[in-house]
This record gives sequence, structure tokens and C-alpha cells, in this order.
Amino acid sequence: MTDEHVTVLFDESGTPQIASTVRTDWFLGVSVRYSQTEESGIFRKSVDAFSLSRKNPRKNEQISGCRAFRIAELLGGLPASIFVSGVNTADPVYRKTITDYVDFANTARKEVRQARERPITQIMHSQVIDHCLFHSITGYFEAGGGDTEFSVYIDNWSIPQADVEILLEERVGSLHRSISPLCLKYHTGRPVSIRPIELLKDDTNRKRFVDVVASVISRAFLRSDNPRYSLEPMNVLRESGTANFSDATGHSIDLMQMMMNGRSRD
Repeated sequence: MTDEHVTVLFDESGTPQIASTVRTDWFLGVSVRYSQTEESGIFRKSVDAFSLSRKNPRKNEQISGCRAFRIAELLGGLPASIFVSGVNTADPVYRKTITDYVDFANTARKEVRQARERPITQIMHSQVIDHCLFHSITGYFEAGGGDTEFSVYIDNWSIPQADVEILLEERVGSLHRSISPLCLKYHTGRPVSIRPIELLKDDTNRKRFVDVVASVISRAFLRSDNPRYSLEPMNVLRESGTANFSDATGHSIDLMQMMMNGRSRD
């Protein structure tokens, strides 16, 4: 049992599709990490700017450009770290690779496991959430954090009810497999401790908070002709050291190609 307890909130932004009709070329995963002991203070300082006390809190187009900038400045002074992962769905290599991968994976699921097909939305969501949470959790150790237990909460996106339990278990298993060897070798000397992932189903401060963070950050990844497009909030967060972004497109392409070529992940 560890004394430290860290919370990670996750939300996605954008449309996990490769259709030409989507509003943005990016599908993003946004995580907010903080010590559980800091949570009440973070929400108390954010209540007005984030409209946490409103019945219908502001998000997306309801957040003006000026408010988005003020929220970014506020976030820059909070004891929290933000990590953003994204795949560029306009990338032609990515589009071709994931189309091939969907066919490959679903053929294997049907013939080997007698499992039903997995839609492209679930595959893209898994890629982004794995990449985002990996960097968010390892970033804690890279910043000097010690042995701790992580509680991960993800926004309640449209996971078919029958798939919820297995998908959440897969996420924890994937994170354990990828992060534990690094903890054993470089950090805590023991496997990473991650509680079972929970969905943010109810309208809570956690859900409202990460919704607003994702809405503000997503402005930098909209198409430039979108009236809400703005680099300013993300630039404020980067300059303050609060937020980091990693393009997961190449990583996702490599991983899918590796699987289709019959090689296991290192």
C-alpha cells in the first residue's frame, strides 16, 4: 500500500473517424493529473471560470475566446499537469494503415476468437487513450514522483454497454504491461499501481473540469477556418509548463503495421 494517491482525468475531443465530413483533422486525448490531496483546492479555484456550479456548465462553443484564455492562465497556476495526445486523421499514411488494420483485426477476431467486429471508433479511441495515459503516468515519475497509486477516470463516451468492462480491463492491462518494466528499472523498483479505471458517468466536478480543459485545448487543433480556432490557450499552457502535446500518429501507424506484420510489441 502506498501513501501517495494521484488522480488522472481523461477526456477525448474530436471525432474518431477518417471521414472527410468531420469538423477537425485531429482526434485528441486530454489527461489532467494531480495529487488527490490537491483536488478540492483545484476545484475551489476553478469554480467560477469553469462554471463548475452551473446546472449546464459551459463547454466547446459556449466558451468565448476571452474566457478560454483566462481559463488557460488559471490552469497554468494550478498544481496539475496536462498531457495531450493526438492522431492526425488527415494523414494519408494513417488513413490507409488504419483502414487496412480494421480489416486485418476484424478478420482475426472472427476466425481466431469468434468475436464480433470492432469498429474504427473503438480502435482509434484505444490508440489515443493508451498513448495519452502512458505519457501522463510516466510523466509523474519523470517529474520526480515516487511510489504512488493512480486512480484513472475517463469521460463516459459511447462505449457499447456490453463492451465497457472488457475495454476498461484492457486499458489497465495495457498500461501495466508498458509502464511496469520502466518503473522496475528506473523509478520505484516495483510495478506501477493503477486502480480499475472508472467512467465519469455522472455530472460531477471531475467530469465538468476535464470537459472544460479538453474544450479549451481543442481550439488549437481545429481547422483554421473554424471561428473557435485559436493557438493562444494552448500556447499559454505550454509556456507555463502545465501542458505537453505528443503527436501519436506515427506511433499508431508503427504499432498497427507491427501487428499486421505478425510481430509482438516490445
